[in-house]
Amino acid sequence: MQAFPSPSSPLKRAVQATLLGACLSYAIAPVAALAETPSSDVQARDWNIAAGALADTLDQFARQAGISLSYDATSVAGKTSPGLKGRLAPEQALEQLLRGQSLQAQRQGNSTWLLLPQVADTSALNLGATLISGERLGATTDGTGSYTTGAVTIGKGEHSLRETPQSVSVMTRQFMDDQNVTTIDDVMERTPGITTYESPMGGKYFYSRGFKMLGQYQYDGVPLDMGKDYVQADSFTANMAIYDRVEVLKGAAGMLKGAGTASGAVNFVRKRPQAKPTTSLSLSAGTWDNYRTDFDTGGPLNDSGTLRGRAAVSQQNRGSYMDIAKRQDQAFYGALDFDLSPDTTLGVGASYEDVDATPCWGGLPRYADGKNANLSRSTCLGQSWNDWQSRRTTFFADVTHHFNDDWKIKVAAVHSRNLQDTKYAASEGTIAYGNPAPTANSYAALMDYNHKDFGLDAYVDGKFEAFGLEHELILGANGSRGTQDDVYAIQNLPKRQSIYQPDHHFPEPANNTFWPNMYRGGTVKETATQYGTYATLRLRLAEPLMFIVGSRVSWYENRRQSNNLAWGEWAVQDARTKETGEVTPFAALIYDLNEHVSVYASYADIFQPQSSYATADGAALKPKIGDNYELGIKGEWFDGRLNSSLALFRAIEKNGAETDFLSFCPTSADGYCYTDKGKVRAQGVEAEISGELLERLQLFGGYTYTQTKSLKNIDSTIEGGSSNTYVPRHMLRLWGDYQLDGALSKWSVGTGVNAQSSNYRVQTIKLEQAGYATWNARVAYRIDDTWTVALNGNNLFDKNYYNTVGTASWGNFYGEPRNFTVSLKGNF
Repeated sequence: MQAFPSPSSPLKRAVQATLLGACLSYAIAPVAALAETPSSDVQARDWNIAAGALADTLDQFARQAGISLSYDATSVAGKTSPGLKGRLAPEQALEQLLRGQSLQAQRQGNSTWLLLPQVADTSALNLGATLISGERLGATTDGTGSYTTGAVTIGKGEHSLRETPQSVSVMTRQFMDDQNVTTIDDVMERTPGITTYESPMGGKYFYSRGFKMLGQYQYDGVPLDMGKDYVQADSFTANMAIYDRVEVLKGAAGMLKGAGTASGAVNFVRKRPQAKPTTSLSLSAGTWDNYRTDFDTGGPLNDSGTLRGRAAVSQQNRGSYMDIAKRQDQAFYGALDFDLSPDTTLGVGASYEDVDATPCWGGLPRYADGKNANLSRSTCLGQSWNDWQSRRTTFFADVTHHFNDDWKIKVAAVHSRNLQDTKYAASEGTIAYGNPAPTANSYAALMDYNHKDFGLDAYVDGKFEAFGLEHELILGANGSRGTQDDVYAIQNLPKRQSIYQPDHHFPEPANNTFWPNMYRGGTVKETATQYGTYATLRLRLAEPLMFIVGSRVSWYENRRQSNNLAWGEWAVQDARTKETGEVTPFAALIYDLNEHVSVYASYADIFQPQSSYATADGAALKPKIGDNYELGIKGEWFDGRLNSSLALFRAIEKNGAETDFLSFCPTSADGYCYTDKGKVRAQGVEAEISGELLERLQLFGGYTYTQTKSLKNIDSTIEGGSSNTYVPRHMLRLWGDYQLDGALSKWSVGTGVNAQSSNYRVQTIKLEQAGYATWNARVAYRIDDTWTVALNGNNLFDKNYYNTVGTASWGNFYGEPRNFTVSLKGNF
């Protein structure tokens, strides 16, 4: 193993690119500063706002102060203002503008304020001690119209992307709306650096930086084990109508949860009740009978605005480019925020998501030598009685209390239960050359799944001064408990399936025939509990230099009881694993080159329990451990409306589970014995840009280069080769939307590309998908201030490709052919 990359290696070239990028970013900073909208100083400044209607003066003030100022138009109607002149601090200036107007200002966020009628006995402006910030986006993305965010919350507290010394991609509400992103699969397929891989049993696995993401999910920062050992791979049902944004961290996330890989974490941030009444309605129709309706409304529920509510409903019915496949999704969401006092807010919410589908799973075969058989993309080897029912109920609750302007505490909890009932048929078998009517073996599966997840997180976040500089401390604890109670059975069907002319009307086997006739199946009961404490200290060593150090101490306990039949062998497992006091440290340095550009370096540990696998002597495997290094440069332009980043990363995972396919261990999850000698490395470079690149141009995208390598393996012949061939070396995700000007100002146009280099799978033979690119576009027309109509087109050039490469006999899935969606959206 080389200690350093060779001069000609891709990593070496990437290092050179990073250094060049740093120099270029530093050089263009003065130019960008000239183009940037001047930011407001929170100290005293000169104001010159002419007298006139109060609404006009307030709007001018909001623009100059860089804040969002919301109010009921009737509260300012007919009122005039003497204007504003002189040198004042922003909060003093707003107080002067509102003097005598019977209005008071109430802070809703870092740069969001609400004007309310002044209540009796209130003569002073209700600003608190928080100063009005410059013209910056906040963490909430709903209603901003932006492809970037002012802050992320995945790491506790709120910090800008530039202040976060790891790679984070944020899928904002505007981006999801423009791209018709409705599911977690849609989100991950458009996230830079993420590879999706379709499971033959439904759903998709997600890979980041060459590693599979296992249970690395959060709801509003509360970690859960969802997605671990899941029937639908990692893509549990998640309707995006519920969420404000999705934050995707790439790299080790042990500080957030404890157990995890070097892949990353995903934080779903739900929509919150709004201070200003807002309602939206969206209707869409598209190819393959795809119809969707979204309704979202929220606002104050009392005169003082201390009680706010939000409700969202979504309904979608859609067919598929694959024969027989169809799906219906429903989602219902409701939430309340209640200000118990000016400093304390209680939030509660609940959601219900329902999926009723006829899926086409299993994928397609190829020729026996692995060559593409060029089957029609509509080919489905399933049955018309295929059925998938999924019902998820989730409850949210949190309370936030501000002790003062510098210190706050937040406690949040999430509970989710998912019930899944599935019955489907699929086929597998290779195709022989010259066979005019090839057939494949058919099988049917019956599944009953019951998963429950609970998570609790509490932390204190505060700022303090020392040595003339401001620092930040976060102290917290969290825990999660996940249970699964699963039953499944798979049996062969008596008829073989025609591959070229499938028959979708095989007799449906009765449910009571599965258990006595199964060749694979059984029961699984598992309970995983983990909890831990964490602390992060952000020390400002000097004005341009910040040192971040943190650590988490985790306790993990897992019990798995299974009784499984696999190809004639029963495996009975009752395994208990307990990890105590596992420490996952984190450290980083951030250096500000100037007001726009920072460089950073970070280090993080990982550990991942592997208790469901057993060694030859019956003992559970010890946890996988690893190291994650990252070096990068980040830019923040135009008061945070544009963010950019360039990062080098290297991750090494040790003690990975390796399967001994020639062995039998009845206490292991799948009946095979395992060793923990696996060692892999992933390294590469990531570049990303998000936000307003030019006036009226929103851009989101990134390029990722990933190189994986097997350093140690039970099969020594593959050492030195790629450890994950599913992940392409090169990947590009890019989308931009431009609002036209002048006579065409009601029009906007967008276009983008998803491109990647080749990937492959080796199972006795090599099956490869060559590199490809798919192009998408959007045209929108604003009918009036309320309604906008848009046309989206995907895969415009109708590229024929496999988005998942399986084996010669099953698991090959085509990407979607060309398709269109027309939508009508109204904001009230």
